[in-house]
Amino acid sequence: MHTAADLCVVSGRVFDGRIRTSSTAVAVTEGRVVAVGGDDAVLALRGPATRVVDARGGAILPGFVDAHAHAVFAGVERLSLDLTPARSVEEALELIARAAAALDAAGDDDAWLTGGGWSHELFPHPTRQTLDAIVPDRPVALSDAGHHTLWANSRALAIAGIDGGTPQPANGHVYMADGEPTGYLNEGGVELLAPFIPPATAEEMTAGLLEAQRTLWSLGVTGWHEAILGEFNGKADCTPAYLAALADGSLRSRVSGALWIPPGTALADVPSLVESFERRRAENEAAGLPSSTCKAMVDGVPQGETAALLDPYCSHPHSGELHIDAETMRELAIRLDARGFALHLHIMGDRGTRVALDAVEAARRANGPGPRHHFAHLSMVDAADAARFGPLGVTANIQGLWATRDESMIAVVGEERAERAFPFRDIAASGADLAMGSDWPVSLADPWQAIHVAVNRAHPFGPGAGAPPLSPSQALTLEEALAAYTSGSSSLVLGEAGRLRVGARADLVVSTRDPFEAPREELFRIGTAATIVGGEVVFERPAD
Repeated sequence: MHTAADLCVVSGRVFDGRIRTSSTAVAVTEGRVVAVGGDDAVLALRGPATRVVDARGGAILPGFVDAHAHAVFAGVERLSLDLTPARSVEEALELIARAAAALDAAGDDDAWLTGGGWSHELFPHPTRQTLDAIVPDRPVALSDAGHHTLWANSRALAIAGIDGGTPQPANGHVYMADGEPTGYLNEGGVELLAPFIPPATAEEMTAGLLEAQRTLWSLGVTGWHEAILGEFNGKADCTPAYLAALADGSLRSRVSGALWIPPGTALADVPSLVESFERRRAENEAAGLPSSTCKAMVDGVPQGETAALLDPYCSHPHSGELHIDAETMRELAIRLDARGFALHLHIMGDRGTRVALDAVEAARRANGPGPRHHFAHLSMVDAADAARFGPLGVTANIQGLWATRDESMIAVVGEERAERAFPFRDIAASGADLAMGSDWPVSLADPWQAIHVAVNRAHPFGPGAGAPPLSPSQALTLEEALAAYTSGSSSLVLGEAGRLRVGARADLVVSTRDPFEAPREELFRIGTAATIVGGEVVFERPAD
């Protein structure tokens, strides 16, 4: 006799996290995979209470793991003013007006109107006057989709004391016109306003986390890495939301998080910072939140001319600045590596990449083999540095959706450098491991959209739509892209293999179509038919 399976997923095609197999079905008992094989063999484990999910020819994969997400504040944004659905200026302004009206109806005259997700395509340079016409008396501060820029009204600027006499901050801008602020601030400029914006409450963050979990389940994402645990740009530390949801069992996905290294951290700060991280890691892990990763922003973004480049930008004779100087970065790498912490670094410029690689190389010399450090974004990487990832054991934590032709990038770094952006193939060829994440809510959290771009180097909608592919020689194969978003991310940020095999935790996703049977240019059309977390179906797409 055999123990009946709790769940059987049949009539699909198994991708095991690395390769497409000949198996068509999976059986699950008590949250673990107990069989992978043909339909008949798996259905032989069915009992009276077994649930059967028909994959209808779709792929059966390990659950997607997002290696770089800001899930809590993505959820908070979805529950507040979310401008990402707007497809026109009029739609965006209407959403703002509705949100302001809701606050008015609630009777809280002092409440800030916050949220974000506005598009630079719709608002290349939004102004305070546009917001003032809709919300004249209440302070308004709205993040762009990239969350490196704020759009504020006059009331918000006045509260923060930002006026025509405000000096320009390091690593950012307060844009001016006719001697007065326009209401458009980025990077360091955001930091001038952010402390005056009331942070989300613990209750709002916990609600945001659970909203994020529901959203990610609908996209087949069964686990993720929270890219910042700590106060950032006026946002409260989201760690309490995770601890609360773990304590009451409402957080069912596997998660880990990265302790935040603030921009401007100096050499003298390093010893006390490392000591505090060791204490926080112990506290978090005792509560079920792995946090052996430390996140820093090495530089900014090319489009805002704040990424650190080897050669100057096209329009201005400067090369951007590091958010953490090279000597401090090296000391952080050595000390954190020695204590078993992995670095998770935001890097966009080629000089930033080189400084970070030099820091990891110094840690390897000082400490020998150590934790898997990973670099996110990697929009600009010198060819000589791409070859260093594998030998240094640095994982490329890529955001596949971004690897398209971008006119705003071309405008600031030129056609030649922009064409060399996101060199996934060169980095993989160095022997480096690949993981994939979304940077949600900076961009879409749907893995199939990112996989489409990683394979095609172009996307049918969004920035760059209709343009030729970006450096097609840097494309990943479908197998590589799927592996990066499943086993690659899982092994990196969750410490689990992320392979669909007997004995593995049953975190699975069923796709609406087998990607290996779909035309490559239609990968973006694939969706999630079902998501399984710990052996339980947590999402099923409604029948057509």
